[in-house]
Amino acid sequence: MQEEFINVASHELRTPTQAVLAYSQLVQKHPEKTEEMIQAIYRNAKRLQRLTNDILDVTKIESKTFKLNKTHFSLNDLLSSVVDEYKENIDKANIKVRLLHNEIDNEFFLIEADRQRITQVVSNLLDNAIKFTKGKVEDVEVIAKRESKKVDREIVVVNIKDTGSGIDTEILPKLFTKFVTKSETGTGLGLFICKSIVEAHGGKIWAENNTDGKGATFNFSLPLNKQSKQQGQQKQQEKFGAARLAENSNG
Repeated sequence: MQEEFINVASHELRTPTQAVLAYSQLVQKHPEKTEEMIQAIYRNAKRLQRLTNDILDVTKIESKTFKLNKTHFSLNDLLSSVVDEYKENIDKANIKVRLLHNEIDNEFFLIEADRQRITQVVSNLLDNAIKFTKGKVEDVEVIAKRESKKVDREIVVVNIKDTGSGIDTEILPKLFTKFVTKSETGTGLGLFICKSIVEAHGGKIWAENNTDGKGATFNFSLPLNKQSKQQGQQKQQEKFGAARLAENSNG
């Protein structure tokens, strides 16, 4: 598996590196297409950056030097932010993404976590969902819902559901281990890193093929802050109060 990873990583490094070099030369020869070339260079440089970061993250995980910088923040805002960042990719793939915080639209989820790392998890799962989906209306759903595991412990579960080709049954049992991939691109490190991040927060991550035979759903759970429900109710009251005030003003 390690030899296979070296081969895959070498290919993944070579492709964007060659593209950056080629486009850099073309910029000099075709100044009238500079903007287009620079965008291509930027895309490939970002691809190199992602691969480098993945390798560095795995090194930190393996050496047990992986650290979290926890703060309190709204998971709702994070999910909305990630979907907005992926808007360009979503539009290009002709995919509609539905973001549902719960059956109740104004459900509020306050968590104590490393915002950058949780963003990394959601981005990776959403990126995979877009990549493996064929591009029909409402192909990808991002859902967050509250669950109670114990009387004094509540969690939030995030589901990212697509209607793509599903997960190969051969790799499903080892999906979150290193170097596992059936994709023509990628190193097979992303899901391993996601698992490490989620578990470092005291959560769990798992995946399953959808029962209707269309696509797969990736799920992860995180502990909710004890004040999450209370602050959520407070925000709902503030929202209701603002709506009533606006209604009275218009009246």
